[in-house]
Amino acid sequence: MRAFERFFVEMEAKYSAAPEKLKFNEALKRMLNWFVTDLIDHTKLRVAESGVKTLDEVRRYSERLALFSPEVEERRREAKAYLYKALYESKPLQPEKLKAERIVTETFDYLVAHPDALPPSYQEKIEHGKLVRVVCDYIAGMTDHYIEDLLKKLRV
Repeated sequence: MRAFERFFVEMEAKYSAAPEKLKFNEALKRMLNWFVTDLIDHTKLRVAESGVKTLDEVRRYSERLALFSPEVEERRREAKAYLYKALYESKPLQPEKLKAERIVTETFDYLVAHPDALPPSYQEKIEHGKLVRVVCDYIAGMTDHYIEDLLKKLRV
């Protein structure tokens, strides 16, 4: 993972006496900042080059305007591949992954079957959108602890 390695080497040189965890965290923060800054800057460039002026023009534009630069996109793909191999698909983490999948699935299934259990603001959104999309959006905004607590309440 060259993107992370680049920042970690910088942190090693700059903060050699710091604990490994702090160097890791700082390197990760800097890598993510690099990704976000590049996405913003490259998107601004693409929007300017496209000539779009309105939101409707953005929506109708034939290509995606929000993109990373080619260099950063390559590093992002490397990071993603590494994370899938080393983290998301790692055998030691499988029990947690399966637990999370079960919790999200059970919560989703319950809320689709009982939309009245959604907060009022989400119930209102059902009138203008598909129920499954509204439930997905609601779940996507939850923290791990929140969804676990909610599922316990829903099971009662």
